[in-house]
Amino acid sequence: MNEPQRDITYILHWGDLASTVRMLAAARMVRDVYRRDRIILLTTPDYESFLKHSPYFNAIEIDALPDTRPLAGLRDKRIKLTKPKRVFDLVGSSDSRKLKKLFRFSRCEWNEVAPNGKTGQHPVDEVGGKMNAVLGTGPDHYPLGGAPAPDASWVDFLAKKSRMLDPEYFGLNGPFALLAPAGDTVKAPLRWPQEKWAALAHELQQAGFTPAIVGGPDTRDVGRHVAHVTPGARDITGKAKLAQLAGLARHASFVFGEDTPLLHLLVASGAPALALYGDVEDPALIAPRGEEPVILMHATTLAQVTPEEAMAAMKFAGGFTREPAAA
Repeated sequence: MNEPQRDITYILHWGDLASTVRMLAAARMVRDVYRRDRIILLTTPDYESFLKHSPYFNAIEIDALPDTRPLAGLRDKRIKLTKPKRVFDLVGSSDSRKLKKLFRFSRCEWNEVAPNGKTGQHPVDEVGGKMNAVLGTGPDHYPLGGAPAPDASWVDFLAKKSRMLDPEYFGLNGPFALLAPAGDTVKAPLRWPQEKWAALAHELQQAGFTPAIVGGPDTRDVGRHVAHVTPGARDITGKAKLAQLAGLARHASFVFGEDTPLLHLLVASGAPALALYGDVEDPALIAPRGEEPVILMHATTLAQVTPEEAMAAMKFAGGFTREPAAA
């Protein structure tokens, strides 16, 4: 007996890592409602290698913004043949709206649920309310912190298949903390000085935690400096993929980070965090979201924050006595 054909649902999203992590909260809401649908993420290639492991999508198409017209033609033909039932536009830009006419050829339902930044809400709360209004699943407005948070805990299933997500793969044994500094592309007043990161790493070692510095290639100077002046600290900057970093966050006791997109992934993966913010009017409206607490420290110049203050804040939040999400 043949199974009935499944409806096709498209999710449109592309952007930086922070917005991509936030998108996971909306994608989970779609999956929870349309469990039997074939859900396709139409995006760009930037984070495909990470998102392809997510249980929220059955397929990922990476030609949302093709560079050549032949690719656009192939994409348009594919969508027409697919005949999707509904679309959730989480971009809300002129580029995504150009696709609206294309999808209308399939007579599908178009839902624009992207944050517009004008409501005074955190993007996760704003989109959560809009999604509920469309799905009929809950309130159409959330207070600060009220919406379901992004969840990347599904990397646990990937970790069962690959030891490359295991802390021991990076030489981490026993309790450890992740340090996620901003890169050298960020203005100096908005970064914590390298000396502060090194001092924090020393304090963590004294407390019995191995400090591990994580980030992209633009953070290598910080990683090398901390590892050089703090023997025993692990420099993983530029050496781990997003799935590996999410796996490390699942085992980390806590995270210290600046206002970086990577911090959103680490928090969504299940680690409590202390986030440092400089020239930001209200950090709570852009802070990472996850199931564990996030402590926000705000200073006009980040150099004003001391490692001792950062450690005290994390101790107050219970990070030093917490068991990792994936022990």
